[in-house]
Amino acid sequence: MTRTEYLAAVIAAYLNTPGTPNRASRSDWAVASTLFNQHIPLENVVHAIRLATLRRLDSANLDPISSLAYFRHVALRLTKDELDPTYLAYVNSKFQQHIAQHEPECSETAASPPISRAS
Repeated sequence: MTRTEYLAAVIAAYLNTPGTPNRASRSDWAVASTLFNQHIPLENVVHAIRLATLRRLDSANLDPISSLAYFRHVALRLTKDELDPTYLAYVNSKFQQHIAQHEPECSETAASPPISRAS
């Protein structure tokens, strides 16, 4: 997978998550780039986004997620148990149920890299 493909996939996973912004910021792209440079597997980043989102469901009155950095910390600290294939399938299933309940909220996102304004 190329760097561009990885970054686009991370940003798309982030933006397609309920409770996240509709557009990625420059700092979100920088976080995605850092994850790529640290050789964090895309599957781990996607799992971290899903896992952290589900964990937040149990917490009341949390502010919306405003940065991919929120998920970076989860991705960097995933345990062996959290990466177990059975647990991955469980989290994916629960996340898909959550997405189905928030479908209109996730319909339009912008995952294009920021445009440089430098001349």
